[in-house]
Amino acid sequence: MKIAINIFYFIFTFFFAGVEPSEEIVAALKQGKSSELVKYFNEKVSIKIINQEDVLSKSQAEANLNFFFEKHPVKAFSSSHVSSVNNGAQYITGTLETSNGKFRVSILLRQNLIAQFRIENDND
Repeated sequence: MKIAINIFYFIFTFFFAGVEPSEEIVAALKQGKSSELVKYFNEKVSIKIINQEDVLSKSQAEANLNFFFEKHPVKAFSSSHVSSVNNGAQYITGTLETSNGKFRVSILLRQNLIAQFRIENDND
């Protein structure tokens, strides 16, 4: 009986487990889709894009990301580190390659929502 329960649990989690938000965030960055990123923004998000830093609403943050992605079309994004820390927080860092250069991206998720989003010049 215990084996049957374990098999059922494995099958259930395999077929019905959702995709991690971090995977969907990375996919949205690879495509340069701000509308997909905003789905994971908290109501207020601390955002820094190059030299501008502020706490913005979802709609304001989406407008700023749209502007950035229009000026810097995405070629690729490679995630260099994804880690979980205390209280369910998660960090994602990586390199965003655009037609106008490379940028370092840092994201802080709390309770599966983006609380902090940073795009900074990559000083290789």
